[in-house]
Amino acid sequence: MNAEEVKAMLCIDRIVWDALVSLLEAHPEESLHDPASPRWTSRDVYAHFARWLNHSNTCIEAYCAGKKLPSLEGAPEEMNIRWQREDSRMSLDETREKARMAFIQRRRIVDSIPLNLWDDDLKRIVRYDGAWHYATHINYIVVASKGTR
Repeated sequence: MNAEEVKAMLCIDRIVWDALVSLLEAHPEESLHDPASPRWTSRDVYAHFARWLNHSNTCIEAYCAGKKLPSLEGAPEEMNIRWQREDSRMSLDETREKARMAFIQRRRIVDSIPLNLWDDDLKRIVRYDGAWHYATHINYIVVASKGTR
């Protein structure tokens, strides 16, 4: 990737992140997913992103340092369920701040990657918890808000 591509990726990440945050803030206590799905509120989505962004940040830093990537203790869906249960004690304000800080840290890390380190593996690692992930959650919320609740 060149400098312009990194800048564009971070810009798109910011735009989609801000759209997600706007939706979360508009529906702070509501169940955001289809009634047949497990209940997820804004607090749960913020906690979810705090966890995944922190994990991804660690992976990005490890990859750039030539170290082994940290592994998860289970499949992503299992981790989502486990982390939601563990984070259920936190308030919306706490999870919002944790997600905000993880997002800011992600941007700092990605912005500091030397251009010569960008290869296909690093692109995949960085994009895993970028705009696509945020957009996926926006889609869940949009589906829920269109009357399927």
